[in-house]
Amino acid sequence: MSGGRHMARLREEIQRELAAIIEFESRDPIVREAFPTVMDVRLSVDARYAKVYVAAAAPTDKEILLSAMTRDRGFYRSLLAERLSLRYTPELRFVIDETVERAIRLDGLLKGEDDEIRPRDEGTE
Repeated sequence: MSGGRHMARLREEIQRELAAIIEFESRDPIVREAFPTVMDVRLSVDARYAKVYVAAAAPTDKEILLSAMTRDRGFYRSLLAERLSLRYTPELRFVIDETVERAIRLDGLLKGEDDEIRPRDEGTE
């Protein structure tokens, strides 16, 4: 198997397992109330570090969620190590993913502009 396909498969496996751990096994009330979704995982070249992009489904303070997940990352990493047979379990770094919110905001702006566009009076030129 080529290195690229191996890394892609590893990323997907980490994303799937981490999503299950966060959803079903997290005991932190801040995390549980935010219903976070693991949107993406980016691995370093040696797969020792993973940047985990998370989006909150429930409206919550993103900084509080990020600090709670950062505080609990050892717990997530240990459960990930139990589920995956890797030589090294990657060190997790959580990042709030705002891609969905930006898309919704952009869509709202575009729809709002449609309402503001008015036909120009022909006699005012």
